[in-house]
Amino acid sequence: MIDVIAVSRPEDVVLDFLSVLDPGSGREVHLVIADRGAYLRLPAGVPLAGRLAPLAGLLQTSGDGAKPFSPGSAADAIALETGDVAAMVWTHSPADSRERRGQWGYELAAAIRRAPVRHAVGDAHWFQWRTDLDVQLEQPLVDAKLDFVNTHCASLLRLGEEDDNALPTRRIQSVERFFDSGPDERARLFAVMGSLSSNAAVVADPWEFATSAYELERLDATAAWVRGHLDPVAGRVIEVGACEGALTRRLLHDGYAVDATEPNANFLARLRDTVEGDVRIHRHSFEELTTTRRLTGSAYLLIEMLYYGQDLTLLDRFPTDRVFVSMEPDRLARQVWPSAWSIEEELDLVLPRVEPIVGGRAYLRKRGSRGILLRRR
Repeated sequence: MIDVIAVSRPEDVVLDFLSVLDPGSGREVHLVIADRGAYLRLPAGVPLAGRLAPLAGLLQTSGDGAKPFSPGSAADAIALETGDVAAMVWTHSPADSRERRGQWGYELAAAIRRAPVRHAVGDAHWFQWRTDLDVQLEQPLVDAKLDFVNTHCASLLRLGEEDDNALPTRRIQSVERFFDSGPDERARLFAVMGSLSSNAAVVADPWEFATSAYELERLDATAAWVRGHLDPVAGRVIEVGACEGALTRRLLHDGYAVDATEPNANFLARLRDTVEGDVRIHRHSFEELTTTRRLTGSAYLLIEMLYYGQDLTLLDRFPTDRVFVSMEPDRLARQVWPSAWSIEEELDLVLPRVEPIVGGRAYLRKRGSRGILLRRR
């Protein structure tokens, strides 16, 4: 059996996979370092110091001039170098909070053709995890990890925590945690970690609106809130950022005529496929709706979508006197609304709850949703 550790940068081998690199396993280890374009073969008899030395050497280079591995070329190299010998590929989690590493783990696993793939939890501190293998490092391995970091990663220790390559304490773990995952689960983990980017759309229903008890309660409460203030005969409702139509379908069921907007092409296609009734669907962004693509309606709905740094002064350009907004309470409290608007009502739609995600692979605290109704002065 060959263990293949395929990572983004040299230090990742030591930070997340030192237990796999440990020669005590008695296995041959191959190292794939994507950004250096390096493929290293370490026979079973090489001691730990000998296995760490080439990684230290790679850290002394900038990587300039190297031809980095893509996930596809790395998968080809692994297949070629392991040949007919059974292998296990170890790589980053698709839900790693460091975007490059998460994408690498997701795309590499999809490209591997024969060997099973195991993911390190890595830096995925937003979630608590149900893992398949946890390794408590013995003191010699902890000492080796700390010595490697202090000796060879001094520049990374000086980086601010916002840098993906920084080494805060949480990334220098004494317990290395791993999980096995199939294609659908990997895609969902990648999507949920990329929920504020286009990566969220790689799967249908990434936020589990159709199955999450929390999300079902939130959506039902939101529809009831709108229904309590807005007569369906008063005019069309403009739903901004409708995603795949979970709220849209509730509004249509309640008799509203809806203009649903969604700028993401994948979500837009699913929206068009799944909603029926008095609905017009538009590929407009928040900004477009305040400038060139203005839609007239009895109210605008900005439901769980003001997380992207939108310019709130643009609300003045909406051709309506009412705007329904919902967000997690802490973020909502930090919003500064234009002076032309007053808060007519504020209420909790759903309270915080700890809930499993991605089929129970992980769980997290969902932060609740609070709504405010803005009225033009």
